Amino acid sequence: MSQQRNSREKLNRIIEENQHLSIEYIEQLATPILDDLTSWVNRKFYNPLNGELNYEITLDERVNATATTNVLDPMHPVIKITLGMLREIYRDAFVFPLVSDIISESTTTVKTLNEQFQNLYFTFDSGVPPIHTNQQTKLFNLVKTAYDERRHEKLTDDMLGARFMMFELMVVWLYFHELGHLLQRHFLLKIIQPGDSIVSVSEIQEAVDFHSKTTDENYFLKSQAREILADLEGVDLTVSYMLKNKLFHMPGIYLLMCAQEIMFHRFFQSYPENFEIPEINHPNPVVRGEYVQGYLTNLVLDTLVKNGLISERKDAAYPITYLSIRASSMAGLFWANRYEEFDGGELPTFMRLASKENHEPKMQYVHTMRYWIDYQLEEIKSNHLCSPNFIEYFEGLRLYKK
Repeated sequence: MSQQRNSREKLNRIIEENQHLSIEYIEQLATPILDDLTSWVNRKFYNPLNGELNYEITLDERVNATATTNVLDPMHPVIKITLGMLREIYRDAFVFPLVSDIISESTTTVKTLNEQFQNLYFTFDSGVPPIHTNQQTKLFNLVKTAYDERRHEKLTDDMLGARFMMFELMVVWLYFHELGHLLQRHFLLKIIQPGDSIVSVSEIQEAVDFHSKTTDENYFLKSQAREILADLEGVDLTVSYMLKNKLFHMPGIYLLMCAQEIMFHRFFQSYPENFEIPEINHPNPVVRGEYVQGYLTNLVLDTLVKNGLISERKDAAYPITYLSIRASSMAGLFWANRYEEFDGGELPTFMRLASKENHEPKMQYVHTMRYWIDYQLEEIKSNHLCSPNFIEYFEGLRLYKK
């Protein structure tokens, strides 16, 4: 993390929190979600091809996840998620409703935004949206009784439900991002060292990648574009998961948007405060957020129409725009209040880079990524393990296409 950007005092408090975070409990929460995901993915994708996907939760403090393929046995890949990653997902999901409640009560942020949207029926004054009983996750219903017996925090059922919904959706989207790498078979596009049989696509930089530019001067540009494609396939699969598990509703959509924004804030900590394209595997998280937000809002609207929940896209365009803007604002303020040197006097760095004042350099980066996406797309389409897939829909949107 950037020492200039982040508060040492706040980071010390985060470290102190670790004493109260049970790794065993977090693993118990994540395991049934990951078991269910892996079972569904194998039935849908790998078993028909005589393959099998497995996952591992690794005892590693680093915040990381990896899609690993043995090129000698590519139909038996492994998704690895560190306990360090799951701990931070748990931490963010469980604190976000509390901080959101404080922001909504102690600042004019929510009030001002709601007034901009004429306080219409879809706006909400509380920190998190109301969650009806039939909208709660299975995980929430399993643990609610135990929580009620020892609840000491100032938590409403909406806040408690938002915690578990956000945790689940964060885990699901992360898992499906890694699956996106596997389904698109990105290992075929990586530069493999002689004698290597294991190819990994990781959320952190690997030593082998620093040597790859000598083989391909555009290696990092291509890699960054593939990360965006994995993001978008992850979004597509997450929406399918939400439909299957009855989480495709306003609270679920909003909390997914918040979860994605918070994840991008986390990854942003090692990036410069500009839009120079770095020689690393992952694009600037502000740019990733631009693609994910643009793709998700379109997909949500089209899914609402497809499932007969609205007649036309325009029927929900205004509410979804509200949720998107609110998620970006609340996630940004959450992160700044939790981690950064922030007094409320100016926008946090991530939010400033995403704002209108940096629109031109941001869009230059976005369009550069679209060029390198298109450059590889035909090969990725031919490599993809399943058809149909998200690519046809993505191409039809012409998102950020010049």
